[in-house]
Amino acid sequence: MENMDSFGKQIALSHEVKEYLIVSSKWGKFLAIVGYVGIGLMALFALSLMAGFSAFSAYMHLPSASMGAVVGFVYLAIAAVYFFPTTYLYRFSAGIKKGIEQEDEYSVTDGFRNQKKLFKFMGIFTVVILSIYAVILVIAIPAVLVLNAAA
Repeated sequence: MENMDSFGKQIALSHEVKEYLIVSSKWGKFLAIVGYVGIGLMALFALSLMAGFSAFSAYMHLPSASMGAVVGFVYLAIAAVYFFPTTYLYRFSAGIKKGIEQEDEYSVTDGFRNQKKLFKFMGIFTVVILSIYAVILVIAIPAVLVLNAAA
Protein backbone atom coordinates (compact mmCIF):
# COMPACT_ATOMS: atom_id res chain seq x y z
CA MET A 1 0.00 0.00 0.00
CA GLU A 2 1.50 3.30 -1.02
CA ASN A 3 0.63 6.81 0.10
CA MET A 4 1.76 10.28 -0.87
CA ASP A 5 3.39 12.28 1.87
CA SER A 6 3.10 16.06 2.10
CA PHE A 7 6.15 16.46 -0.16
CA GLY A 8 4.73 14.39 -3.02
CA LYS A 9 6.99 11.39 -2.48
CA GLN A 10 5.59 7.87 -2.49
CA ILE A 11 5.93 5.95 0.76
CA ALA A 12 5.34 2.23 0.97
CA LEU A 13 4.17 0.42 4.06
CA SER A 14 6.34 -2.54 4.93
CA HIS A 15 4.87 -5.92 5.78
CA GLU A 16 5.80 -5.31 9.42
CA VAL A 17 3.91 -1.99 9.51
CA LYS A 18 0.87 -3.63 7.91
CA GLU A 19 0.97 -6.36 10.57
CA TYR A 20 1.12 -3.72 13.32
CA LEU A 21 -1.88 -1.97 11.80
CA ILE A 22 -3.86 -5.22 11.54
CA VAL A 23 -3.10 -6.10 15.17
CA SER A 24 -3.99 -2.55 16.24
CA SER A 25 -7.26 -2.77 14.34
CA LYS A 26 -8.15 -6.05 16.06
CA TRP A 27 -7.49 -4.61 19.50
CA GLY A 28 -9.33 -1.44 18.57
CA LYS A 29 -12.34 -3.44 17.44
CA PHE A 30 -12.28 -5.46 20.67
CA LEU A 31 -12.12 -2.31 22.79
CA ALA A 32 -14.90 -0.70 20.75
CA ILE A 33 -17.17 -3.71 21.21
CA VAL A 34 -16.46 -3.70 24.95
CA GLY A 35 -17.21 0.03 24.90
CA TYR A 36 -20.55 -0.51 23.16
CA VAL A 37 -21.47 -3.20 25.71
CA GLY A 38 -20.50 -0.81 28.51
CA ILE A 39 -22.60 1.96 26.98
CA GLY A 40 -25.58 -0.39 26.74
CA LEU A 41 -25.19 -1.54 30.33
CA MET A 42 -24.78 2.04 31.52
CA ALA A 43 -27.94 3.11 29.69
CA LEU A 44 -29.84 0.10 31.05
CA PHE A 45 -28.63 0.88 34.57
CA ALA A 46 -29.65 4.52 34.16
CA LEU A 47 -33.15 3.63 33.00
CA SER A 48 -33.52 1.04 35.77
CA LEU A 49 -32.33 3.56 38.33
CA MET A 50 -34.76 6.18 37.09
CA ALA A 51 -37.73 3.81 37.11
CA GLY A 52 -36.78 1.98 40.30
CA PHE A 53 -35.99 5.03 42.39
CA SER A 54 -39.17 6.85 41.39
CA ALA A 55 -41.27 3.75 42.15
CA PHE A 56 -39.48 3.26 45.48
CA SER A 57 -39.94 6.93 46.40
CA ALA A 58 -43.63 6.80 45.55
CA TYR A 59 -44.07 3.59 47.56
CA MET A 60 -42.21 4.96 50.59
CA HIS A 61 -43.78 8.44 50.22
CA LEU A 62 -40.37 10.08 49.99
CA PRO A 63 -40.13 13.63 48.64
CA SER A 64 -36.86 12.93 46.79
CA ALA A 65 -38.34 11.06 43.83
CA SER A 66 -36.41 13.25 41.40
CA MET A 67 -33.05 12.05 42.74
CA GLY A 68 -33.23 8.83 40.71
CA ALA A 69 -34.12 10.79 37.59
CA VAL A 70 -31.18 13.16 38.07
CA VAL A 71 -28.65 10.37 38.65
CA GLY A 72 -30.15 8.36 35.78
CA PHE A 73 -29.91 11.37 33.49
CA VAL A 74 -26.24 11.84 34.44
CA TYR A 75 -25.54 8.19 33.56
CA LEU A 76 -27.37 8.58 30.24
CA ALA A 77 -25.34 11.71 29.48
CA ILE A 78 -22.09 9.87 30.25
CA ALA A 79 -23.18 6.99 28.00
CA ALA A 80 -24.00 9.45 25.20
CA VAL A 81 -20.60 11.15 25.49
CA TYR A 82 -18.81 7.78 25.57
CA PHE A 83 -20.61 6.72 22.37
CA PHE A 84 -18.61 9.09 20.14
CA PRO A 85 -15.04 7.95 20.92
CA THR A 86 -16.20 4.34 20.84
CA THR A 87 -17.68 4.83 17.38
CA TYR A 88 -14.53 6.57 16.13
CA LEU A 89 -12.43 3.70 17.46
CA TYR A 90 -14.63 1.11 15.76
CA ARG A 91 -14.55 2.98 12.44
CA PHE A 92 -10.77 3.33 12.67
CA SER A 93 -10.40 -0.39 13.26
CA ALA A 94 -12.77 -1.39 10.47
CA GLY A 95 -11.21 1.02 7.97
CA ILE A 96 -7.64 -0.03 8.69
CA LYS A 97 -8.46 -3.74 8.54
CA LYS A 98 -10.41 -3.42 5.29
CA GLY A 99 -7.82 -1.14 3.73
CA ILE A 100 -4.84 -3.34 4.55
CA GLU A 101 -6.54 -6.61 3.60
CA GLN A 102 -8.01 -5.28 0.33
CA GLU A 103 -5.21 -2.80 -0.38
CA ASP A 104 -7.81 -0.04 -0.48
CA GLU A 105 -6.19 3.34 0.14
CA TYR A 106 -9.56 5.04 0.69
CA SER A 107 -10.44 2.68 3.57
CA VAL A 108 -7.06 3.23 5.22
CA THR A 109 -7.49 6.99 4.85
CA ASP A 110 -10.99 6.78 6.32
CA GLY A 111 -9.65 4.69 9.20
CA PHE A 112 -6.99 7.25 9.99
CA ARG A 113 -9.55 10.06 9.61
CA ASN A 114 -11.58 8.40 12.36
CA GLN A 115 -8.46 7.95 14.48
CA LYS A 116 -7.82 11.69 14.11
CA LYS A 117 -11.42 12.35 15.21
CA LEU A 118 -10.93 10.05 18.21
CA PHE A 119 -7.75 11.83 19.28
CA LYS A 120 -9.30 15.26 18.75
CA PHE A 121 -12.41 14.31 20.75
CA MET A 122 -10.36 12.87 23.60
CA GLY A 123 -8.06 15.90 23.62
CA ILE A 124 -10.94 18.37 23.81
CA PHE A 125 -12.70 16.21 26.40
CA THR A 126 -9.53 16.10 28.50
CA VAL A 127 -9.17 19.89 28.36
CA VAL A 128 -12.82 20.30 29.40
CA ILE A 129 -12.46 17.89 32.33
CA LEU A 130 -9.20 19.51 33.49
CA SER A 131 -10.90 22.92 33.29
CA ILE A 132 -13.77 21.65 35.42
CA TYR A 133 -11.26 20.31 37.96
CA ALA A 134 -9.49 23.68 38.02
CA VAL A 135 -12.76 25.54 38.61
CA ILE A 136 -13.68 23.12 41.40
CA LEU A 137 -10.28 23.65 43.04
CA VAL A 138 -10.55 27.43 42.75
CA ILE A 139 -13.93 27.27 44.48
CA ALA A 140 -13.16 24.48 46.98
CA ILE A 141 -9.89 25.76 48.42
CA PRO A 142 -11.26 29.15 49.53
CA ALA A 143 -14.45 27.45 50.77
CA VAL A 144 -12.43 25.08 52.96
CA LEU A 145 -10.31 27.95 54.27
CA VAL A 146 -13.42 29.98 55.13
CA LEU A 147 -15.09 27.01 56.83
CA ASN A 148 -11.94 26.22 58.84
CA ALA A 149 -11.59 29.85 59.90
CA ALA A 150 -15.22 29.93 61.04
CA ALA A 151 -14.85 26.74 63.11
